[in-house]
Amino acid sequence: MDGAKSSTRPEIVFFDVGDTLLRVDPSWEAVYLRACREHGLRLDQADVERAFRQAIREGFWDEEGPFETTMEASYRRVQGFDQRMMALLGHADLPDAFYRRVADLFVAADAWHVFPETRPVLQALAGAGVRLAVISNWVWGLPELLHELDLARHFEAIVVSARVGYQKPQPEIFRHALDVTRADPARAVHVGDNPAADVRGAQAVGIRPILIDRRDRIGSGNIADQGLTGVALIRRLDELLPLVGLGALARVG
Repeated sequence: MDGAKSSTRPEIVFFDVGDTLLRVDPSWEAVYLRACREHGLRLDQADVERAFRQAIREGFWDEEGPFETTMEASYRRVQGFDQRMMALLGHADLPDAFYRRVADLFVAADAWHVFPETRPVLQALAGAGVRLAVISNWVWGLPELLHELDLARHFEAIVVSARVGYQKPQPEIFRHALDVTRADPARAVHVGDNPAADVRGAQAVGIRPILIDRRDRIGSGNIADQGLTGVALIRRLDELLPLVGLGALARVG
């Protein structure tokens, strides 16, 4: 753990989802390849990886809102990204059914791996009387996915960008979460893996951020360079507990 070491117990902890509570399994590219195989396309995984990263670099996820809050609008926003990625792979004319299959695969429980310490940490926090909620940049179906993964029951609110019309780091999505939980930002913590979306977004509304860096993308030596001085940095979710006034768990996984 690096950065701020405050151990004041919060009233509520908000969690990001991807790379915080769970990760895609085995990879984003593998899910796309599955859809391609089902559609009769034979693509090389390395090519799919390159196209995926290129589409990310082009900023398809940078829209912060406001945007339309319907299930169909959520699908269309993601479809735009998927279409660009497939165009980079030389398949710009795929039918809508292909993209709907991709969307279905990404909200299937078997496409996700819950980190082994996630459930014990959520149980420890709840057992100590800490309220729990989610703030996530995700598609419409996140609440249903968390239900399928037996995680939804831990949270009193699941705030999803697709259903709010704004995404992190916009303050509107954090304020919405504070409103629906009736929480005081001064007594709240937000845990997430993105310095801009999770750390700066939370700070903008007065919520204390804790950055989780499971992939060692930041490293303690880059804290100052990232503008994260004073922000607690953890590598696993169980490292959160001492930072919020709870005892450490026996290491899981």
